[in-house]
Order: sequence, then structure tokens, then C-alpha cells
Amino acid sequence: MSQSKRRLTKLKLLANFFENVDIISIYIKTDIIHNLFQENKELDYSKLELFHLQYTDSLIELLTKIKKQKENDMLAVIKEIEVNNKYIASFEEKHTDGFETERKMYSGIFSNHLKNLYKDLTEDKFRLKWDSVLYFYKKYASEFYRSNVDEELLKSGAFPAYQYQEYQIERKLLGRLNIQNFKVRFVCGYSITGNEYELFKIFQSEDHFIFDIEGRKMYLIDPKKMEKLDTMPNESNLGTIVSQLKSKNEYLEETMNERKKILPEQVINVLKDYIKNLENTDIMSKIFDINEETNILRAMLNLNLNN
Repeated sequence: MSQSKRRLTKLKLLANFFENVDIISIYIKTDIIHNLFQENKELDYSKLELFHLQYTDSLIELLTKIKKQKENDMLAVIKEIEVNNKYIASFEEKHTDGFETERKMYSGIFSNHLKNLYKDLTEDKFRLKWDSVLYFYKKYASEFYRSNVDEELLKSGAFPAYQYQEYQIERKLLGRLNIQNFKVRFVCGYSITGNEYELFKIFQSEDHFIFDIEGRKMYLIDPKKMEKLDTMPNESNLGTIVSQLKSKNEYLEETMNERKKILPEQVINVLKDYIKNLENTDIMSKIFDINEETNILRAMLNLNLNN
């Protein structure tokens, strides 16, 4: 009886793990059979042992194997959640809250840079250091500049230009900047195929111009191209990634328990046949007349537990 009790304990743990109605039903029916022997001392306990050998042990072996597979799957999901959380923590630590403030400061710095560039050109001197404006894209492009844009909208054909060190600035653009005292506002940045572009608006006008950082040139952009461009303020790409990772973790956590309960169709059929076999058998008359050479569960269902 102690061996029978241990089998019942294992079956109950499996029923609790899978939370499957058929497994629970099988456990209840097996418990009833156990109790029949426990309450009737005159019965031959070897018949109960034979019942477990032919029915219960095969089922426990099958469900234990599936449980181990499920636990490995759950461990993989838990590991994925942990890795996602590490990335989330890392991204949130790197998240630059000062972008909006520094974006406004950058507009003033770039305006001053253009004013000095114009002054140098009129005096035929070349005193500017471009690092004073290039710092911004180096700091923020990878996180904030958007990439989902047609690069052709940002490019320009040939144009008359002033040469300043390695940089070109369109003559027409410089003239319009001079009219507005070189006041500009940084609109947004783009990062495409290893090149960065910055879009600026000239103060008190509808004119916009592009600073092609890799190409080292500045030029006015066609208003028709402007209509097709996404010119919304840049948002953190890491913020989007963090949001996606958090949603993924929520999904994994919500579905992990359900995935644990899902059983292969073959196993579901096994359980159905197992229950049907018990329900269609007169337990009190058949259980005590089991052919010891026949393992009903294995033979009937042709289980291969080694695969």
C-alpha cells in the first residue's frame, strides 16, 4: 500500500503541474481504486500492484517525461525574460533625457557657427573648428535620429557653393541665412546607411536646409521634398526598443502558464483512451483478473517513451 501511495503522490503532483482535467480525472479514479484496497483488508494487494504496473506506472513515466520537457521550455522562457530585463535596465540607464534641452541649445550653437563661417568667408580666413557642431550627431544620432526615410529626399544635385575647408555651403542658402541673421532651428536628424543628415529651418521663413554630415555640405531642400519627409521631433530609438521588450516580457509571463498546460495531440488522445478504458471497465470485476502478461496501456496506445 505504501508503494501505491507513492504512485498516487506522483500522479497528484503531475495533475497539479499540468492542471489538465483529464489527468485530474485519472488521478481521482486511481485514488478510488487505491482506497478500495485500503478499506478492504481481505483483498489481495498484489492485484493493486499489478494494476499500477499496467496502468499507473506507464502514465507516470509518460507525463514525467513531458513535464521535464515543459520545465526546460519554461526555464528557456524565464531566461529570455531575464535577458530582456538586463537590456531594458541597460537601455534605460543610457537613455538621454537631456536631448530636448540640448536640441534647443544646438540650434543656437549652429546659428553662431554659420555666422562665424560667413564672417570668415568675407575675411578670407578659415578659423572654425567643426567639432563645435559635430558633437551633437556623435552624441545623439545612434539613439535619436530616424532611419525610416527615403534618402533620396535628403540628397541634392549639384549647386553653386562656397568652399570652407572641406565643407561646401550653397550660395543661395548662405544669402538667405544672412537675411535672417543666421538664426536657425534644428528640426530633426536622420541616420541612413552610415550617413547622418540634419534638417534645419531658417528663422522667420519657410526655408529649410540640409546639413549632409558625411558629404560635408549644406543646401536648401526643395519644398516638394519637404512635404514627403517625416519632420516630427526625434524620439529615442532605445525608448521604442525598451517598450517592445517590456511588451514581449508581459506576453511571455502571461502565456507561460498556458504553454505549460498545452499537451501534444497524441498525448491528449492517450489520456482520453486511458479514461475511456477505466470508465468502460467494471473496476471491481476486472481489476482483480488482469492478465499479467499484458500491459494494456502500452499495447493499446503503442507508446514509445524513448523518443
